[in-house]
Amino acid sequence: MVNARVVNFKLVVSDLDRSLAFYTGLFGLREAVRLEFSDPDVEEIVLEDASGARPLVLLHGDVMPAPSVPGWTPIVFQVDDVQVAAEAVRRAGYELAIEPIDFGTVGIVMAADPDGYLVEIVAGDLDNLPSTPAGQRVPHPVPHIHERK
Repeated sequence: MVNARVVNFKLVVSDLDRSLAFYTGLFGLREAVRLEFSDPDVEEIVLEDASGARPLVLLHGDVMPAPSVPGWTPIVFQVDDVQVAAEAVRRAGYELAIEPIDFGTVGIVMAADPDGYLVEIVAGDLDNLPSTPAGQRVPHPVPHIHERK
């Protein structure tokens, strides 16, 4: 086994500027590094959060088209209030994938980014979310988000 840590998540997008506006405008991320490569032409934008961490990289290039139906790869952001976040998503003109719900000690709302990727927005005490009891399964709080169109 190799000890490792997660450095970032790379998301293939169809339009860098449009995706950059979504993630910087709604979540306060900022562009930290922009890399432009040739042969093949590929661009990457490393986004930084308020803590200085760089959790997300937007990736675009002709050799890496964004999927026409994005898979289940939610990016999760923690906020103070999911109701406030839902209103910010609506005001910015983006679609909510689910309305705010409560799930134990956590509130959840989901939005679709410009390419249709799900963005999960959570609030509450994530450190004390209990595990499902051994041998038991509970209904998923939003099963319809797993359905493909």
